[in-house]
Amino acid sequence: MFHVSPDSPTLAPNLVSRIRHGLHKYLKQELDRAGLPGLVPSHGLILGCLYNEDHMPMNRIAQLIGRRKSTLTVLADKLENRGYIQREASAEDSRVKRVSLTAKGEEARESFERISRNMHESLWQGFSEEEKRQLMRLLRRMSDNISAMTVSSASDEDEEDTPSAVSGRRKKTL
Repeated sequence: MFHVSPDSPTLAPNLVSRIRHGLHKYLKQELDRAGLPGLVPSHGLILGCLYNEDHMPMNRIAQLIGRRKSTLTVLADKLENRGYIQREASAEDSRVKRVSLTAKGEEARESFERISRNMHESLWQGFSEEEKRQLMRLLRRMSDNISAMTVSSASDEDEEDTPSAVSGRRKKTL
């Protein structure tokens, strides 16, 4: 029989997956509770960028959140359809689309900031500042190692929380 100690490094991928799953579940629950149903954590990444700097080019947002422009377009479509953002061609270059918050997007700011603050407080509870820095360094190294061992392709991006992936999962379970 296969026995592994709970501290075994072979469990690292499982532990990272469990953390990601738990955070996703928490964020979805809190978005629904805040009266923002139908949004996914990736939407919060986009809105967070715009809360820091409104009227941002799509390609800059994609770069900041680590997603392909095509994936960002799918996520932005849903945010735009729900009235949180608007997109318009740049005055300098009509090929560049700029994304801006709408009044509804601005109204959601307080909820998103509260959810994010609560998540981070819970996530880092009991960690010293040095432990936080050390863990972040180690996780970046692990991420770099994964990037070095994989070949980039269209299927590399984790799109589990994009609208099409979410609806695809729902269809499979019906």
